[in-house]
Amino acid sequence: MAGFGWKLHGDGKNLLPGEVVKPDERLSWGRTVGLGAQHVVSMIGACFVAPVLMGLDPNLALMASGVATILFLLLTRGRIPSYLVSSLSFVGVAAVIAGQGGDAGTLTGALFVVGAALALCGVIIQVIGGKVIHAVLPPAVTGAVVMLIGFNLAPVTAGTYWPQD
Repeated sequence: MAGFGWKLHGDGKNLLPGEVVKPDERLSWGRTVGLGAQHVVSMIGACFVAPVLMGLDPNLALMASGVATILFLLLTRGRIPSYLVSSLSFVGVAAVIAGQGGDAGTLTGALFVVGAALALCGVIIQVIGGKVIHAVLPPAVTGAVVMLIGFNLAPVTAGTYWPQD
């Protein structure tokens, strides 16, 4: 059984060091289901934690995550199996908006604008190609952004979880 257009990678069980399972490949069904379950369990936390930290409704985040995943799978024609989820990278922005008197409606509007901008970026990348990512965001930039996201989340962790410990 080919399995939804994915071909079996090697024997489906063993990977050599550094070997990669490509988007059009899969492991054995047991491993595929296990990794998929692990992915969903790890991402479902973000569907609830991110909105709660930002003062938004987790139900809306879960619905948006499902709609985005369905759209993604339709647009990629199932070639790239993925589950899209809320991002904790917006927690810092939410804190700034709340600190300046913004409410949940303001934050939701800001997130909508960011989503539209990201969709536009996706169209640009589809038309021009992936090389535009490396031209606009070289590794030094993306590494610094990831580091800054971590620094922005550190006070949230310290204020939320350390007092309980």
